[in-house]
Amino acid sequence: MAKLDGFDRIIGMDLSKRTFKACVLTREKNFEDRNIISGTMDAKGRQRFIATLGAKDIVAIEGGTSSNNFARELEMIAGKVYLLNPGKLHIIFQSQRKTDKIDAVKISHYIRDTHEESICLMNIPTKCESEIRQIVNSYNFAKKQRTQLINKLHSIFNMNGVPEVKKSDLEKNESRVFIIAERLDDLACLDATMVEELITSVELKIEKYMDIMRNFILANSEVALPWLSLPGVGLISCTSILAYIGDGSRFYTPKQLRNYVGLVPRIDQSGDHNWQGGTSSFGCMPVRRNIMQCAWSLDHLKSNCILKDEWDKMVNRGKRKSKIAIHVANKILSIGWSLQRSKKLYAGFGDYTNLKKKLKREKLEGIDTSSFIELA
Repeated sequence: MAKLDGFDRIIGMDLSKRTFKACVLTREKNFEDRNIISGTMDAKGRQRFIATLGAKDIVAIEGGTSSNNFARELEMIAGKVYLLNPGKLHIIFQSQRKTDKIDAVKISHYIRDTHEESICLMNIPTKCESEIRQIVNSYNFAKKQRTQLINKLHSIFNMNGVPEVKKSDLEKNESRVFIIAERLDDLACLDATMVEELITSVELKIEKYMDIMRNFILANSEVALPWLSLPGVGLISCTSILAYIGDGSRFYTPKQLRNYVGLVPRIDQSGDHNWQGGTSSFGCMPVRRNIMQCAWSLDHLKSNCILKDEWDKMVNRGKRKSKIAIHVANKILSIGWSLQRSKKLYAGFGDYTNLKKKLKREKLEGIDTSSFIELA
């Protein structure tokens, strides 16, 4: 059971975009009663609810898009705030009957009946962390938009009898404009031009997002440099890692970090049968996607390093590259965690020439390296 000494109320909350339901359990009735409160998620509705809280209240809410900011507001008033991991709660709360009211009741009962060390918690992100996570997600969305628009432009050429134009020919603005003017006419040219303008607009947004991420890396150089020193980790990957993991201090072991990211196998145990499948789909998807890309980049890495050697050895033993990538991604996370603890840089290349080249390529030459004697 959770430690309830000193607390008079447990409040379980289920949030939606516009409204919330809260189930209140009170010490007066041995936390067995249930009083359901409804409210709105606009500023007035949140403040009206927060005004009813005190230092003897425990508030628990499920993590989600609208939860982080609300949890920070609650922390200022409530005695204890639990932000629950939805990736684990879904197993606990499987039910054929599911409403906001019932979910709020389940959350309050979960806090009442579960030992505090077993509660599946998420860290409440700071305002800065929430903002940079939003930038990372917006960047990923803009990249998907650009890919879709490039595909659309490519299809216009195909539909108008110009199949020899490749997607690679449409990567740069100048090339796109020239090819459209030279190979298309009439309405096809007009349509392609409008699509090209959309592509250029999205590319400008992508560059602005990258500038924001560069400034974030420059402002957090002591944490960023150990990650950047790892093979495959560039501007985007490093920003994602810092936004969701930071310096990794909230993880006591590399295994905890790997579990958080979701690079662990699915396990099914039934009687004497133990089945181990592919990686779990639960975890921090933005970091998992980027760290997997870092691992796959080793397949084409020209410089020699310890991780590249391990990749090549596993390939020579006939291992599937998809499994090798998962193995190497776990290695990158574990090494990155250790580097943060020791305040050192990855030495697998033998020297730090690759890191210096990477900083120049990513336009991060202005990063503060004074904390690392290796770069002196």
